This record gives sequence, C-alpha cells and structure tokens, in this order.
Amino acid sequence: MLEQISPLWTVLTNHRQEGRPLVLATLVRTRGSSYKKAGAMMLIEANGTTHGLLSGGCLEQDLAEHAQAVFSSAEPMLLHYDMSDDSVFGLGAGCDGQLDILLQLLKGDYLPLSALNPTPGEASLAHLTLVTDPESNVPLAAYQVSTQAQTWQSHPDVKPNATGVTTLTYQPPPRLIICGAGIDVIPILKIFHLLHWHITLTDHRPALLTAEWVPTSTQTCCVPIRALNENLPEARYDGAIIMSHNLQRDAAYLLHFNQAKTPWIGLLGPPERRDKVLKLAQLDASELSSKLHAPIGLNLGGHTPENIAITIVAQLQQHFYQQT
Repeated sequence: MLEQISPLWTVLTNHRQEGRPLVLATLVRTRGSSYKKAGAMMLIEANGTTHGLLSGGCLEQDLAEHAQAVFSSAEPMLLHYDMSDDSVFGLGAGCDGQLDILLQLLKGDYLPLSALNPTPGEASLAHLTLVTDPESNVPLAAYQVSTQAQTWQSHPDVKPNATGVTTLTYQPPPRLIICGAGIDVIPILKIFHLLHWHITLTDHRPALLTAEWVPTSTQTCCVPIRALNENLPEARYDGAIIMSHNLQRDAAYLLHFNQAKTPWIGLLGPPERRDKVLKLAQLDASELSSKLHAPIGLNLGGHTPENIAITIVAQLQQHFYQQT
C-alpha cells in the first residue's frame, strides 16, 4: 500500500532537493511470521539515520550498517535474515520468519521510489518489479515501475514475469470525504492522519474548515448544500462519512453520494434518525443495498467522540483491508 511510503515522502523530497543520496531498503520476500510484509520500505541516510520500519526494530540498525557499503560502492545488496536464529540477533523477539531485503542507492532521479508518489491527487495503482536474484543476467536491483500514466525502466530485460524478479503492487490509500466539521470530527481526522489516508472534509461553514485542529494532510472543501452536484465530482471518493448533525443536510449528502454511486456511505446516528434522513432524501433502505452503514461504526462500546472515532475507523479499516 502506498500509505507505507507516505512517511518516507518528505525525507525523499528534502534529500532530492538538496542533492543528497539515500539508500532504499525494500522488503522483497518473507517466509513465515514477519512484522512487515513484502513491499514495505525504509530509507537510510548517509549518517545512519533511518526512516520507516521493516521489522519491529530488530533489524534497522544492522541495515543502516550495511547501507554504508552501498553508499561507498553504489552497488546494491541483497540481505537475508533468519529471525528464528537467536545466535545471530539474540533478541528473543519470537518472530520466526525469514526476510529478504534489497538495498539500493537513490540519487539523481531517485527512482524507483520517486515514481511511487503517495500524495493526494498523484497516487495511483503502481507495480514495481525488482531483480532480486544476484545470479541473474540482469543487474541486481534493476527495476521497472508501471503506473496508469507511465512506465520507468532501468534495464530493457526487466519483465514482471521473468525468473529472478519480484513484483510488488502498491494500491493508493482510500479516498474518503467527511461531511460535517463539528467538534466530534477531530479524533476521526487525527486517526486518519496517522493512517495516511486521503481525506477531504466538507462543510458549508468556511471558518470550521480552517480551524487549527484540521490536520494539514486533510483537504477541505466549502460547499453550500444546494451546490453539491456542481462542487463534488461524481465517483471521486471510495467512501463518505455523513455527520453534519442536521437532518436536512444529512439527507442532501446521502442523496448526492447515492446518486454519485459512492460505494460506501456511513451515516452517524441511531436507527430512528437514519429512518428520518432516508425519508427526507426520499430513499428506501433497500435502494442503498449494502452500501449504507447506519448507524456507522462497529459495535465496540463507548460513548465519547474518541470511542466513536475508533469504531468508525475500525469499520472502514475492515472494509478496505480485510481481504488484502
């Protein structure tokens, strides 16, 4: 998932602007139990500072030490770790998996990482193919990155289905819109910010959208209820959370996102309130099939805004990631 790359993006951007090299560590294979799965990445600076995690903290320092050889030689390196062997790390971590991690130098165009843009408006489905067999006729760490718009290739013989390569798929983060900027949206925005999902907050009151508690990662959109169709493009969002605390406005939002074929719609409030909103929107619950989740949130208990925020985000996490 591209949100794994989001925490690395500022580091990459700053180093690229300043012309400083980085070493990219990519987890290319796992066997057995592991903290992270194939596709996870971390960045290592020349001074040994690391960004991101490929383990629970067991391997990062060792990777930083190996990275110094990559900085010196500019040659990639494939490392194999057997976490079941306590004679090597002696950590007693309990993870018995095996990991293959590819180290490669990033400089100049900073590919392949710079092609995996995770930012809102830029993120798209991407496939990264890396040569991970040191015995291959193609150089180790040679790559091909394919997105919907472009393909980058460091060597003409890098093919996704070839022998000795690993192909990793990066999905864009979920794109959600939250309708209503009341005080109870604050913990929801904070959790989504930590998850690096792409969030838009909309309300008809501009002052609320510029409040200091709105994370900088949250896009905002001030839209009068009567102008939803003109200002909220159809089929743009993977899900909508409706929580304006006003029956008429919630009904307008529900009607809009149903017509826009938004695949997941959550409505805050008890069943009695849901029925009032449906009536005002002139919609029947059967028309929305399984897309409407009302009351929104998993039944985890708790009554504070923070409790409710956890139930809402957990429900969406389950929806988007349970099958991945």
